[in-house]
Amino acid sequence: MSIVLSCPSCSTRYRANPDAIGTAGRRVRCASCGHVWTAEAEIPTVQDAPQVEPAAASVSSPEPESLPHKAFRARQERKRHTLSMAAAGGAWGGLLAACLILFVSAWIFRVDIVTLWPRASSAYAAVGASVNPYGFSVGELDIRRETDHGVPLLVVEGDIHNFDRRARAVPGLRAILRDEHGESLLEWQVSMPAGDVLAGRRRTFSTVVSDPPPQAVEVEVVLMARAATGNAAHGADEEHHAPDPHDSDAHATDSHVSDPHPAPAESDAHAAPAHTEPAHAEPAHPEPVHAEPEHHAPAHEPASADHH
Repeated sequence: MSIVLSCPSCSTRYRANPDAIGTAGRRVRCASCGHVWTAEAEIPTVQDAPQVEPAAASVSSPEPESLPHKAFRARQERKRHTLSMAAAGGAWGGLLAACLILFVSAWIFRVDIVTLWPRASSAYAAVGASVNPYGFSVGELDIRRETDHGVPLLVVEGDIHNFDRRARAVPGLRAILRDEHGESLLEWQVSMPAGDVLAGRRRTFSTVVSDPPPQAVEVEVVLMARAATGNAAHGADEEHHAPDPHDSDAHATDSHVSDPHPAPAESDAHAAPAHTEPAHAEPAHPEPVHAEPEHHAPAHEPASADHH
């Protein structure tokens, strides 16, 4: 290790061996300016290592929070909580309103929905609502048995309900007689006047079967896809106030009589509302009963003898 000597006169610096200088010092001459001085070797002093304070001492303990600051923070926390609850409540309220609007719309437009998507009818049926593309439902049937001049009659009365939101044309109706096994015994179209039924209104109908099959134990009236094609001249009011089967049969009888082909009339008793005509056309048959006394065999026999 070397030491640095500096000339006091010209400040020229020199490196020298500290052993050559010694601890007592030594006279040296500056090679630059010729100045002579006594150089002494500087012994470095050993400084004590700085004491490191404990880390715990360097961390100042937190000062107690002031009461106003605590109150402010509490108010801010309550405000954030209130806003959060309001936002959550608004979200749930919006979801509830959307669901309510969806359910109301699904109920108001139920006929349109089932018309476009027939499988939706099962979803309505699950909540107890009977929906079909026709917009009508058949109400409870009033079924009773009567006789007219010894002929058994089955009178079926009921009504249809327009549950759609708009007026609809009167649908066609088909009545079915079934046996105890559910097999169809007799089917015919129920005669109803053409026209429209207002939203939420009902239209009554009445039909009569003469000499019904004795095996019949059940009557069913179903809607048909096509609209009713009855005589519109009778009007809705007449149909409503004509529950008497004789009146409705009178209209059916008129249409039956106008048929120029008597043979088809017999088959109509099995197919269409004409099933009601024979029952109420029967009053015309008692005439032979009253005429029987005049048709005794003796009255005709002479004529037969003359012919021979």
